[in-house]
Amino acid sequence: MTINHRAEAEELLKQAAKEAIHPEGDPTHALAAAQAHATLARDEERAATTADLRDAITLLRRREYATREAVAVHIAKALASREPDRWKAGIDLAKALDEADCNLDQLIDARLSDDGWDPRSAWKAVSSAVRSEDPWAPTPDITASIPEPVRRVIAGHLAEALLDGRDSDVQKWARGIAYELKNIGADLTDEIKQQITDMTLGGDPTDPPF
Repeated sequence: MTINHRAEAEELLKQAAKEAIHPEGDPTHALAAAQAHATLARDEERAATTADLRDAITLLRRREYATREAVAVHIAKALASREPDRWKAGIDLAKALDEADCNLDQLIDARLSDDGWDPRSAWKAVSSAVRSEDPWAPTPDITASIPEPVRRVIAGHLAEALLDGRDSDVQKWARGIAYELKNIGADLTDEIKQQITDMTLGGDPTDPPF
C-alpha cells in the first residue's frame, strides 16, 4: 500500500497543533512524526523530479540524434547530386552548422560512403559551380563528376604504363595523360598511386574478393 507522506505530515501537524493548545497536551511525538513524513515526501518529490528530468534528457537526445541524422542525409544527397546550386547549398549548410559547433561531417561522410560515394570527391567543387568568365578562377575539380569505376579503370591503365620499365615512351605518355587530366580538373593522382601500390605489393588482404 502506498503511503501519501505529504498528507500524513499535514494530519500530524494538525494533531500537534491540537496537542499544543491543550493544557495537558504534548505535541512532541506528533511533530517528530510529521517531520519524518515531510522528509520522506521531499525525497519522493526529488526522486520524481529526477526521473522526469532523466526522461526529458533522453527524449531530447533522441530528437537531437534524429535531427542530426536527417540533416546529414539532406546534405549528403545535395553533395552527391552534383547540381551546382544544390551542391553549394549543402556546402553552405554544412559550414554554417560547423560554425555553430554542430559539425556533421562524420555523419555526412558515412551517408556518402553508404551510398557508394567517395566522401573526399563529393566535397570537391562541381565544375560548373566556378564562374567560367573569371580568368583568375582556379581550375574546377571535376574528379567527383567521373564515376568511380571509370576513374579506377583509367587509373589502372595509367599505373600499368607507369610501371612498364621496358618502354620509357609509354611511361612518358602515361605521365603526360595524368598531367593533362589534372590540368583540366580531373586529378587521378590518388587513384593511380593506389593502383601502383596494389600492383606492386598486392591488394589489402582484408578486402572482399568481389
